[in-house]
Amino acid sequence: MLKRIIFYSFIFYLIVIGQLTTGGINVTPKSTANEVSLTHFIHVIPFYFSYDLWTSLRNNGLDWFFMNTIKFYFYNLIMLVPLGVYLALLFRLKSLKKAVIIVFLTSLTIETYQLLLGLFGLVWGRAFSVDDLILNTLGGAVGYIVIIFLIEKFEYSVAKGSETSFGKQ
Repeated sequence: MLKRIIFYSFIFYLIVIGQLTTGGINVTPKSTANEVSLTHFIHVIPFYFSYDLWTSLRNNGLDWFFMNTIKFYFYNLIMLVPLGVYLALLFRLKSLKKAVIIVFLTSLTIETYQLLLGLFGLVWGRAFSVDDLILNTLGGAVGYIVIIFLIEKFEYSVAKGSETSFGKQ
């Protein structure tokens, strides 16, 4: 029963990620879709978010734009944390390297379809960003590491015979 609940929550998670990363499919007028250049949709400078944060802080202080930028990058960091957890719990993945590769490829897929949907004018305000790849992959790795740590701690506690909050039934 627990595995079924985890599986269905994973399906729900995939649907939510699809909605969050596209912002919904919109059919824009063809003229506005063609006016935007390709460079608008591709951000390839790694760790540009740190420069972006510094510039925003220096120019505007702790205003709404700076706080919104922090929130945006934080959301990118936590977006694939559940995927790391699901890789360990649902798919029983035992290798951090494999988990990081799967999370990276998932993030790359999301960024690629954001690029393609943006180029065809089906979504607005979405772009391919190397920073998103970095933050998403880091978040997924953190989720995987934390859940593996908790699983090992729980299994160690059960093996010792101690009762933990996880072990009470």
